[in-house]
Amino acid sequence: MAKVWPSLLVGWFMGMPMTGCNVDQRSLGSISAFDGGGSAEIWIPFGAVALHPALANASASQEDPTLTADELELYYATAVDGTLDIWLCQRASITSAWGSPAKVVELSSDSLDEQPEVSADGLTMYLASNRPGPAPGEHLWVSQRAARTDPWSSPVPVTDFAMGDADMSPSLQFEELMMTFSSQRGSSDWQLYVTTRPSTTDPWGAPKPLSELNSSASDWASGLYLDGTSIVFSSNRVGGVYSLLYATRATVTEPFSVPQPATELNSNDENDPWVSNDGHHIVFDSQRSGSAKIYEAWR
Repeated sequence: MAKVWPSLLVGWFMGMPMTGCNVDQRSLGSISAFDGGGSAEIWIPFGAVALHPALANASASQEDPTLTADELELYYATAVDGTLDIWLCQRASITSAWGSPAKVVELSSDSLDEQPEVSADGLTMYLASNRPGPAPGEHLWVSQRAARTDPWSSPVPVTDFAMGDADMSPSLQFEELMMTFSSQRGSSDWQLYVTTRPSTTDPWGAPKPLSELNSSASDWASGLYLDGTSIVFSSNRVGGVYSLLYATRATVTEPFSVPQPATELNSNDENDPWVSNDGHHIVFDSQRSGSAKIYEAWR
């Protein structure tokens, strides 16, 4: 049976202010509906959606947010220089102010570079790019570094598995043994796929479609959390406008549940969710203000 919060804690927690700016909300992890034990997550709605404080004053559009597990590095894509490149905001601690955004030169090119996905430890970066490579079009690339203070290596194409017509929107499981991504493999619609591996030193296995999540519309831009047992993704199956849906499962060997809309997060063209592994914090891009900006919500 799935675990739920005691009603008293639910009432107290849901009544808290959800500013996300002045409180280290990760400390709220002790009152969680997501404590494992072989049970699927019971979805608790997120609080108020607000512009992410790291980029609240940025004038250019931003999209594709991803953070390290300690939430000290926020990577995203923006076209400040005319084409999408990978940019970074940093802070010294969870209570510190965010620094000024800066372009990550070693991850960017003269081509299209977008949809970064940084590993929990901040040492591996996947991204989508149409830079010259083994196949035309946009595909997955990977970069690594030995330490957080080191520059990123030059990205190389992910060649562990056969490329689709296009592959984008990677999302890593916390342990880096599972990766979901969006692909056009013999179809003009985006569909969600998953690849796994026994260890981080092994190659990725052959991708399999997440058939229980896919529809006849476009389904893409996913965010895994709770060690891969829960997922939020974007789909235009409802009204032709992209919005966020969620699905859960008890273990990573089971299929996901039937996707449901994350109604409290949706307004206008929501995409590219990143979710903290404990499920308390979500960051995504939305055009609710008229252009793509990065927003967040807490629970």
